[in-house]
Amino acid sequence: MFFWFKSLVCVFSAVFLSFYYEDFVRLQSKILSFREKTVLAVGILSAQGNFEQREAARSTWLKKYSSENNDVKAWFIVGKDSCKIPPEYRVDPYSCEKWNINISGLKDAFYSSIAVQSSACFSEKRFYQGFSFHVNFPVVIEKLGILSSLLIEGHEATVSIMDVQTLEKITQVRISTNYSESNGYAYKNIDALLFPKNYEGWVLVEGYLKDTACTNIVWNYGGGVITYNRIYPTPDHLSSKKYSSEMYPAPSIGFIIPEMNKLREIINEEESVTNQWSRFLKKINKMLKAEVTTKKDIFIVDTTDTYRSLPNKLLKFYQWLYLNYDFSFVMKTDDDSVVNIPYLLKKLQEDSQFDPSQLWLWSNLRTNWQVNYLGKWMDYEYRSTNYPSFPCGAAYIFSQKIALWLTQNAEILYTYQGEDVSIGIWLSAINPNFIEDENFECDEYCKPASYNRAQLNPDKIFKVWSYFERCQSLCSCHSESGNAV
Repeated sequence: MFFWFKSLVCVFSAVFLSFYYEDFVRLQSKILSFREKTVLAVGILSAQGNFEQREAARSTWLKKYSSENNDVKAWFIVGKDSCKIPPEYRVDPYSCEKWNINISGLKDAFYSSIAVQSSACFSEKRFYQGFSFHVNFPVVIEKLGILSSLLIEGHEATVSIMDVQTLEKITQVRISTNYSESNGYAYKNIDALLFPKNYEGWVLVEGYLKDTACTNIVWNYGGGVITYNRIYPTPDHLSSKKYSSEMYPAPSIGFIIPEMNKLREIINEEESVTNQWSRFLKKINKMLKAEVTTKKDIFIVDTTDTYRSLPNKLLKFYQWLYLNYDFSFVMKTDDDSVVNIPYLLKKLQEDSQFDPSQLWLWSNLRTNWQVNYLGKWMDYEYRSTNYPSFPCGAAYIFSQKIALWLTQNAEILYTYQGEDVSIGIWLSAINPNFIEDENFECDEYCKPASYNRAQLNPDKIFKVWSYFERCQSLCSCHSESGNAV
């Protein structure tokens, strides 16, 4: 009985939808027909506190394109929320993750892991070849070790500190069963290595040794001085797994904290610094609200304003843009740029290859770019050694059809570490026509035919624009290439 009822509901739903489908399409078209028309929509990534950068852009290359201009519309894309954690108390400068510090009982020397022997062994634990770590406060590495129960009599194994990106060995030691043991690990001293805050390290074991043992391990974070990132079954980055305290390392590191008094000072000042940061954010927020009200050219995205949120900021902007404006082309740029809009607009309207109804992206392209495993561009989420082609983030333009595809799929697109690599990964699914043009600059470098310049402070934006007003060049009035300012 239930089966027949369910089937009847499905049939009725199908008939209902097919009957009203044309009405639905007409309604959708009618809603979209009320969108304001423009030719080129410009999205400019900006941070909450970048008041001077936005004003410099408005006073120079955006000056002609005010709200009265119908051919070009531009918006600064800004996150709604600031990170409430002061920069000094974040795990890194690119996200809004709190650095949790608790050094009660912590000595100035500690090991990354401690072995705990089991009273009974029901099953041996697997031990991994290495791990990566992030330094939250300066440390010195003085020892490297291997779990003693993994060593094999008569054989040596190597423990190395590796460069995460180049895979080169920074230092290494050979260890056998003859070395002194501490907390279940056999250690050997090395020449002291000082690693600064935000250093990304990687330790790896190689050689002939067991890979299982009846030993439990306790990880030691040094009260938050160290964050463990990845666990390595092999030396290959693609095989690495996100850190878990349930995964056990074959190697261990002996750390020293050389500035314990300074660390205690940072902990004691956290409340005061946080209150001061909160007052600063309130001031920024008040200024931003006034700017939004008076300028009418800021699009606020419901997200925290950090580097890692840039892909999400752009996707939200594209969704809003498509629902509210009938445009032909979209350009993305940054608030530290100067762009020759008149030339780009003329070329878009006159060159037949720029058909709004086709899938294409026009930019200076990064091709066969290696995935980075440390710092600002660290990315363990993209499972390949190289990215697909992606546009230089300083400026790129794409068709209305690509904007529609991004809008339709925005809720399921995964946001990778940067907005430029993200757009390349997303678009690789639809294989658009990439129109490569080296006249799109990726930084402040300039040549006579350059369409834009990037990574400029406000003073340089005004200076570059003065060149353009006098002689229609973003470089200088002497026609030379290079960094003119």
